[in-house]
Amino acid sequence: MKIIKGINDKNKNDIVKWTNEKGKDFLEQWAGASLDFPLTVSQIDNMSNIYSIFCENEFIGIIQKIREETENVHIGRFLVNPELTGKGLGKRALIEFINLIFQDENVNSITLNVFDYNVGAKKLYEKVGFKVVNVTENPMKKYMMIMKKGEK
Repeated sequence: MKIIKGINDKNKNDIVKWTNEKGKDFLEQWAGASLDFPLTVSQIDNMSNIYSIFCENEFIGIIQKIREETENVHIGRFLVNPELTGKGLGKRALIEFINLIFQDENVNSITLNVFDYNVGAKKLYEKVGFKVVNVTENPMKKYMMIMKKGEK
């Protein structure tokens, strides 16, 4: 598993294809309300701090550092090719990304948000060590989760 900063044009097209084939709800599930359906390459171009995920040199998804704060990195927009889900690749990619972030000695925690209806993602985050610290309902129920360095 390799995670590389940035994304090339072919892989942007893969993200657009995977998302638009699955529909508007799928886009909202992985990207929140920040991107419009149908997804376009130009929307991906406007995303900063995006990382490409590779498994055995095959592009399988993306994840993003949304905000870098003083001692915290907020991550999100985590997407694995829908044809490859359920094989443990998301878990491996997430652990790899967490390890990459925690290499920075100034970072002491990682946060993320996940919608209540995205049960699989929430389970994955809990499995790797994230804990719910806040719940909001505006308009949908959303969990804010955190992982602190050394608490995996």
